[in-house]
Amino acid sequence: MTTLDDIDLKILELLNEDGRLSHAAIGKEIGMTGPSVYARVQRLERDGIIQKYSAHLSAEKMGLGLTAFIRVNMQSTPDEDLIFEQFVRSDPRILECHEVDGEATYWLKVQTGSARDLRHLITALRRLPGSVYTTTNISLGTIKEQQTTVALYRKIHGQPEESDADRSW
Repeated sequence: MTTLDDIDLKILELLNEDGRLSHAAIGKEIGMTGPSVYARVQRLERDGIIQKYSAHLSAEKMGLGLTAFIRVNMQSTPDEDLIFEQFVRSDPRILECHEVDGEATYWLKVQTGSARDLRHLITALRRLPGSVYTTTNISLGTIKEQQTTVALYRKIHGQPEESDADRSW
């Protein structure tokens, strides 16, 4: 695990808020030069802390407003597991897939444009070899959705959270 100092965390907070910030703009916020920030960002990328930069898209405005969670129960062989995993990786409606312990084998987070499209996806999942049954829950609304944050890192590692008033940068 990479050790992150306070400057790394400040850079990550700013990039997490706006991934398009220039190194010079970040430097101005935290009292460093652009090249110094660039070197830090390069290290954070090389160490795998920063994995990628992306835009957050509005699924609803793109006509993909139906979000659901599908529990998939499998009794499968290793070969059938591979077929399932290939299907999951290839279908863009499946946003996340988690292998879990408990009542299900997998939990899927999916997004579709309609109930009809969701039904087609569920049918395809049920037809996969080793699939026993599925259970689907349709999301009525999202209360909270976020990626890993610096606040979580600080909490897990026992570091105090900084409020906007406490920031000296």
